Amino acid sequence: MNTLPKLPAAYLAFLEQHNGDTYYLFNDIDGWRFYTVEELTEVIRVNRYKVQAILQLSAYVSSIRKHVGDETEDQDGEPYSLDRLAAGLAIGDNNGDVVFLDPTDEYTVWIWYHEGADVERLADSFERWLEMATLSEDGDDEDEDD
Repeated sequence: MNTLPKLPAAYLAFLEQHNGDTYYLFNDIDGWRFYTVEELTEVIRVNRYKVQAILQLSAYVSSIRKHVGDETEDQDGEPYSLDRLAAGLAIGDNNGDVVFLDPTDEYTVWIWYHEGADVERLADSFERWLEMATLSEDGDDEDEDD
């Protein structure tokens, strides 16, 4: 059985009741989906690497390091080391952008934007993020024609 790394209590409480069917609206983007316990521990392929989903950022960093160097930037243009990003714990996604907890910063909540390889800090804690996010009407951000 695969085990999870150390996680904050608020996130563990969320996981206990989360079935994977709930999507969230945040930063005017609809369709943020959080992984279930089963999905977090599932082994996935990221490029040529196989890792647990929760550890996927380490594989992405291995793939992009040669293109971006040893660091990327946060939303303020401040350096954010790729080693720090590799330690991030992926907890959800939206169209390839990964929501993660930063264990090197008291489990603050961040997004890694895959197209620019930059990051954005969203909240000081998962609990605070949940307070700011709203439940989404549906699971995607595109209009559907009936």
